[in-house]
Amino acid sequence: MDLADRRRRLRGRYEDLIDAHGSPLYVFSENDLRRNYRELRDALDAHYPDSRIHFAVKANFNLGVLSVLRDAGCAAEAYARCELTAAERAGFDPSDVLLTGINRRPADLERALELGVERLLVDNDAELTRVIDAAAETGRDVRVLVRANPALDVPTHPDVATATRETKFGLDLECGRAMAVARRAVAAEGVDLAGVQLHLGSQIRGVEPYAVAAAELLSFAAEIRDDLGVEIDLLDLGGGFPIQYDEPVPETEAIVETMADAIHEASEAHGLTPPRLLLEPGRRLVGNAGTLLGTVGSVKETPHATFAILDVGTNAVSSRWPHPMYSLSGDDRPEREYHVAGPLCFSGDVFAEDVTLSELEAGDVLAIDEIGAYSVASASNTNAEPRPPIVLVRETGDISLVRERQSCRDVFGQDRIPDDLG
Repeated sequence: MDLADRRRRLRGRYEDLIDAHGSPLYVFSENDLRRNYRELRDALDAHYPDSRIHFAVKANFNLGVLSVLRDAGCAAEAYARCELTAAERAGFDPSDVLLTGINRRPADLERALELGVERLLVDNDAELTRVIDAAAETGRDVRVLVRANPALDVPTHPDVATATRETKFGLDLECGRAMAVARRAVAAEGVDLAGVQLHLGSQIRGVEPYAVAAAELLSFAAEIRDDLGVEIDLLDLGGGFPIQYDEPVPETEAIVETMADAIHEASEAHGLTPPRLLLEPGRRLVGNAGTLLGTVGSVKETPHATFAILDVGTNAVSSRWPHPMYSLSGDDRPEREYHVAGPLCFSGDVFAEDVTLSELEAGDVLAIDEIGAYSVASASNTNAEPRPPIVLVRETGDISLVRERQSCRDVFGQDRIPDDLG
C-alpha cells in the first residue's frame, strides 16, 4: 500500500484512535503485515519455491505484530535471549526459529536447544565451542550454519552494512577462517553442518549484491564439499530487503528473481544440488506497516525557522531514515515549511527540517510514517518520557491494544534506592 493510501486510511480513523488511546500513539496495520509477507512468499513461490521466510525479530518484537506474522505462515529468526522468548510467547514453534547472535551465553544456548530450536548460526570459533558444549550438555543434536563474510561492497548506510571487510560479523572467506570453523563443525559430535549464511546489511538499495552474495556462498559450499566431503542443504542469504522512504528501491520480485537466478547458475557451475533457501527479512515485512501519531503542542516562530513541536520526541523512532511525514488535520489550509521537532531537552530532537505540510496549529495530528521497523525496539525513555502504546488495526477494522502506554511507575519500575538513602 502506497503512502497516499495509508494517509487516506489513517485520516478516516485517527480521531477515534487518539480519543481512545491518547497521543502519541503507534498504529500498526494487520492488513499491511499480511500483505508484505504474502508479497515475498508469492515471489519465492514463483522463482524459488524451496524456501522459508524467517522474520528478523529484532526489527519488531511486539508480541501482537509477531503473532500476525506467525499466523500468516512466517518462521522466526531470533537472538538467543529475550527475542527467543518473544518468538515463543507469540506462538512460534521452536523448530521454526533460527537462532542467531555472535556472543551467546552457554545457558542461553542450552535453553534454546532444550526448547526444541534445531538450527543455529555460528559466527566465530568460540561460538562453535559453546554450541558443541551445549549439544553435549543437553543431549540434543543441532544443525549449524556457518556465517561467512566475503568482504563485499554493500550499498547501504555504513552503520548497517554487515558483510564488509570492516564489520564484526561473520567469518572471513579469503583467509580461511570460515573453512576452519566448518571443518571443526563437521568433526564435532552432536553437530551437523547444515548450511552457510551471510547477511548483507539493512536497506540494501540494489539487486546485484544478492547475486554476488549467492555466488560467493555457493563457491564456499563447493569448497566444503570438495575439502570436507559434506554437501550443505541450507543457503541463508539473510535479509536487507529495503522499503521506500525518499528514493526508489527494488521491487520484491526483482530481488527474489535475481537471487534465484544466481543460486541456480552457481549451483550448476559447481555441480551442487540447489539448496533450500532461507531468508531473514525484517524491515520489508513491518517497516511500512507502522505509523507514529503525534499531536502539535505549539508552533514556534524563530528567525531561523518555524518549528512544529510535537508531544513525542525522536527517541520514539529509528531516526537514521527519512520517515515520510504528513498532517492528518486541516488539509484545506495553505502549505508551509516546518522543522518538525519533539519536546525533549536536546537540540537534536528534530525529526526533519523544511518539511512541507498543511499549515499547522496546536492540536493538529501529524503522522510519522513507515516506522514499523526498529522504532519500537530502539525507543528509549529520554527525559524519563514513557513509551507510547501500540494499537493494531485488525483485518476486520477492529482495534486491538497490543502494548499499553508506559506509566512513570513503569519507567522507574526496576530502580532501587539504597536503604540508607531512602
